[in-house]
Amino acid sequence: MPMTIQTVLIPTDGSDRSTAAARRGFDLAAALDCTVHALSVVDSSIATGAGYGGDSPSIRKRLREKATERATSLRDEATQRGIEATAVTREGIPAKEIVTYAADAGIDAIILGTSGRGGIARTVMGSVADKVVRTASIPVITITPAAARAETTDAVDTILLPTDGSEPATAAAEFGVELASQLTASVHLLSVIDHSRSSIRSRILGAESAGDEAALRERATAQLNALASGAREAGVEAHVTVTDGDPAEEIVQYAESKAIDLIALGTVGRGGFDRLLVGSVADHVIRTAPIPVLTTRSTDTKELQTDL
Repeated sequence: MPMTIQTVLIPTDGSDRSTAAARRGFDLAAALDCTVHALSVVDSSIATGAGYGGDSPSIRKRLREKATERATSLRDEATQRGIEATAVTREGIPAKEIVTYAADAGIDAIILGTSGRGGIARTVMGSVADKVVRTASIPVITITPAAARAETTDAVDTILLPTDGSEPATAAAEFGVELASQLTASVHLLSVIDHSRSSIRSRILGAESAGDEAALRERATAQLNALASGAREAGVEAHVTVTDGDPAEEIVQYAESKAIDLIALGTVGRGGFDRLLVGSVADHVIRTAPIPVLTTRSTDTKELQTDL
């Protein structure tokens, strides 16, 4: 994972949603003072399906021309804002091409819009943003329609770093501190104690194994204080909060109440019906946050702790 972000990839499909997300992405790119790669992917499934009409090469060429126009238009808009940018067109499966291009070009982060849909509808219909979040090896910044519409400046002054003490969450928090240093921003370290899930573990493991409420709060506070100490040593202002409730809901509510500019958290990269049944804090935050959400992926399936 890069410790600073110097290049970002902003994909577009020409829709109003992706265009609005791209413009919000320009705000982040300007704050980071980084280079933008504007990418438009010709969806090969559409080109192949159109071929049943007997004119696949012609339609494929037209689709590529439109994709090039979209990428070029996005690049030109970034350039007008004083951001160094380049335009790229590729053909294939959109999510796969986005991730592959990012790896090939040495991109540091991907910024893209999400529809905010969730549950079975998205699992069946598919979501490019969802697949990118689950498969990219670099940070992904997702922007909901609400986040794209929000009035904002180029500045990112505050970053919320939720953590449960697990390796993915800790790694995401540490990266968030580095990002805050790059942006000269402050960080809010948040731990949410989910007593409903703690109660389930108590019944499974026994009360002695699960520990009591005081022990949970003490452990969470110690973890946050350790991260805050590291942040302050790096010259980053840090605030520590331990609260109770549903982790995903508390994260979003905290971000709104404190006027946070960006949320950064880890995800284990599960997907499909497995995640749908198990539940995912990161997934819920990505779909509902009114501000951009940066996720970093862990492939360690042992790290499935869900108390934040």
